[in-house]
Amino acid sequence: MLLSRISVVSVLLLSLGSVVALGDPSPLLSQSLVQNPESLQPRLRGQPKLMEELNFTEEQKQELQAIHYRHKDEISAQQQELIQARQDLRQLLSSPSSTDESLRAKHQKIQQLQQQLGDLRFESMLAMRAIMTIEQRSRFSELMQERRQSSRERLPNRSSIEQPR
Repeated sequence: MLLSRISVVSVLLLSLGSVVALGDPSPLLSQSLVQNPESLQPRLRGQPKLMEELNFTEEQKQELQAIHYRHKDEISAQQQELIQARQDLRQLLSSPSSTDESLRAKHQKIQQLQQQLGDLRFESMLAMRAIMTIEQRSRFSELMQERRQSSRERLPNRSSIEQPR
C-alpha cells in the first residue's frame, strides 16, 4: 500500500510539477531518473501526507497509476533521447571541426525534443487533472505553491547573482 502511495505521489509530482519546470531540466537528474526511477523514493518520504491531504479514493489511485504506466515508457524514451542530444551537442561544441550549421541543427533538435517532452508531460498532467475533483485540484495547487516557495527559500535566487561581463 505504501509503495502504491509512493508511486501515485511520484506520478503526480513528476507530471504536474514538471509542467512548471519544462524549460531545461537538469540533465544529470533526468539521466539518473531514467536509469533508476526508484531513486525517487528517498525524496518522497513526506509525500504520504500529500496523498492524505488530497484524499484520493482507491479508484482515483488506480486511474492515476494507469495514466502513469501509459505515459512512462514514452516519457523515458524521450528523456533518454534528449540526454543523448545534449551529450552530442557538448561533443560538437568541443570539436574543432564542428560548423555553426551543425551546432544550430543540434540545438534546434534539442529544443524540439524539449518541446515534445513538455507536451507529453502536459498531456499526462491533463489526464491526471481530469481524475481529480475541484477540491483536490485546488488543494494540490496550494501544496505545489507551498513547495515552490519552500524551494525558493532553500535555493539562492539566481537572478540576484551578478553575471560576469
